[in-house]
Amino acid sequence: MTLRRSLSLLTLLPFVLVACAENGGSDTDVGTDPADLTGVTWQLDGSSIASLMSDPPQDAVVTLELADGQAHGTAACNSYGGAYQASDDGSIAFESFSVTEMACDEPLMALEAAYLTELGRVTGFSVEGDLVLTGGDITLTFSAIPPPEPLPLVGTAWKLTTIASGDTVSSTIAGTDTTAELTADGSIEGSAGCNRYSGAYTEGGGGMLSFSALATTKMMCAEDVMAQEAAFLTAMEQVAAFEIEGSQLWLLDGGGALLLGFDGA
Repeated sequence: MTLRRSLSLLTLLPFVLVACAENGGSDTDVGTDPADLTGVTWQLDGSSIASLMSDPPQDAVVTLELADGQAHGTAACNSYGGAYQASDDGSIAFESFSVTEMACDEPLMALEAAYLTELGRVTGFSVEGDLVLTGGDITLTFSAIPPPEPLPLVGTAWKLTTIASGDTVSSTIAGTDTTAELTADGSIEGSAGCNRYSGAYTEGGGGMLSFSALATTKMMCAEDVMAQEAAFLTAMEQVAAFEIEGSQLWLLDGGGALLLGFDGA
C-alpha cells in the first residue's frame, strides 16, 4: 500500500525501539517466494502465543502485514512498524521497530514485548498456506485472515486516530474527538477537536480527493487541543487522495504520503 512506504508509527510520546537481529538465512527451499509474504494480513496463531508466555490473555490479537519492504501490524496492544528484507532463499530480517506507546493491561504488554523480541530474532521464513518464521527461540506461525470489506467513504462516521507530519505519525490526544462525515451532496462536516467545521469535497477517479477551505467556529479550548486542531485543519488542506482498508481511512498528500488516519463506524 502506498502510504505504508513512508509510515513510521509513533505517538506524541517518543519512539520505543526494539532491537532486531541481523540478516540470516533459512535452509528451506520450499515456499520461499518473497511475493507470497505480501498482500496478506497474517495473524499469529494460538500455539505461538502460548509459546511466547504462559497463561496468555484470552482474545489477544497479534498481526503482521508485509509490503514494499515495510512490516507493520498490531502487537497485542500497540501498533508497530519497520523495514524488512526477504530473499528467495528463505532468509528474512527485520530492522528496528517503531512502536506506539499506548498502555494496556500488564499481560498484554508482556505478550507484546515477548513477540517483538522474538520477531526481531527471525532469520527464515516459509509460506505454504501458513506463514512460518524461524530462527529465534520460538517458531512463529501465522494464519492468513481475509481482508475486511472496506467501509464507504461517503456516509461513514470517521474518527481521527493519527496525524502525520513528515516521517512522524502521532496519535490523537486522549479524550478528544475529531471527526469527519462526507455526504452525497458533496459536503463535509465534523468536529476538529474543539470547534465544528464544514466545507465541500471533490472526489475523483483513482482515489483522488480534495477539500475546499473549511469554515470553523471560534471556540477556545486547552492549548494542546488547539494545537492538534490546527494540525488537523492544516493537513486537510493538503489532502489529494484517499485509501480505505476495512474500517480505516487514510488521507494522503499528492505524493502518496500519509496525512491523516481515521477509524470508521
